Amino acid sequence: MEELDEAMSDGAVLDLSGETAGEHATEAGSPFFVSKKAAAVLKHAILKQYVVPFASKVGKYAPDSRVVYLDGYAGPGRYDDGTPGSPALILDSAAAISDFRKLECYFVERNRKNYQSLSTLVAEARQQGLAAQALQGRAERHLDHVLGAADGSPLFAFLDPFGLGITFDALTQRIFGSRRAGGQPTEVLLNFNANAVRRIGGLLTSKKDNPHRPATLKALDAACGGDWWQEEFLDSANNPEAVDRITDGFAKRVGRAVGAGSWTIEVRNRADLQVAYHLVHFSRHKDGLWLFGEAASLAQVEWRRACVPPPSDGMLFNPADAFEQEEEARRLKWIKRIRVNLEGLLQKYGSFIVGDHQAEVMAGVLGEARERHVRAAIKDLFKEGKTSCNGVGDVRKLRVAITS
Repeated sequence: MEELDEAMSDGAVLDLSGETAGEHATEAGSPFFVSKKAAAVLKHAILKQYVVPFASKVGKYAPDSRVVYLDGYAGPGRYDDGTPGSPALILDSAAAISDFRKLECYFVERNRKNYQSLSTLVAEARQQGLAAQALQGRAERHLDHVLGAADGSPLFAFLDPFGLGITFDALTQRIFGSRRAGGQPTEVLLNFNANAVRRIGGLLTSKKDNPHRPATLKALDAACGGDWWQEEFLDSANNPEAVDRITDGFAKRVGRAVGAGSWTIEVRNRADLQVAYHLVHFSRHKDGLWLFGEAASLAQVEWRRACVPPPSDGMLFNPADAFEQEEEARRLKWIKRIRVNLEGLLQKYGSFIVGDHQAEVMAGVLGEARERHVRAAIKDLFKEGKTSCNGVGDVRKLRVAITS
């Protein structure tokens, strides 16, 4: 697949909401795994919305229609109440497309108790004819095995650690670098932990004696690809600014190193709390960025819906009714903003292909709006005689031109 140009390699930024947990939460009995919290809907919805379109698209020309999926920090696979975690959701997706794509799944889990639960889930999937394997240990320990198995096939890697994950070099050189020469489609969605950045960055200004300080700083150096983040942290006015600058710097450095564009998604426990971590998506193809944008937008709707409180006898109105009204207001606001963006592009270029200008078309609503809103904006402009494009067809391929 063709690589993105240098401008797209700098990445696009998308703000959403979600949740995280500490490293102790990898224990199957921890509160995090007792039930699926509303905020976890975001992460899981992104996977559900994106992995199937990704596998369907890139698997079309892959040998035996085979696509490889790696989850480097899989957890137990299901919550204690039976609700599916990310491995169970992906296996459901693999089953849903098994008639026309082979989604071969590798799940890595370090914790022994979680691994036992995960192995049971994988065994059930194999009995159904799905290609899946559970591996115990650290993610980096099994990278060579999975990359070897994925040779010649598209790869999607989901790296969601509770804390610092794989190193910058492992990401850029082993995952992306080992597959670049053959042009094999490769995408990564990873958790870049804001809590870790705040905690470790605090060591730079702390007056307390901490014998682990050098090793801890070195660990974040390895995750970020150097100590550049330390200056960013110290130069920031506050923790939120530091987290934003370091996350943005990380995404740009990875993008430049591997020739990829990126999405950076803010994840929170609630909309009014500080960022817990970022989900950063890397793709070398503009179609991947468009597809991921659609998935992120739809996932955001699911997250907002999951955060709506259930109705109670003491309420004067039904929260669900207010939710629908708010969604309609968002829709109209997004279409209005996209119309402004489209008119600006028409004035600048006279004629352009929508898919070649994703960041400009979606400026101000990137990651919130999606193709249906772009189509609505184009149709509005067509009705007003401002473009000859009627908005019918594949949105990304539409040529929007000034009416002659």
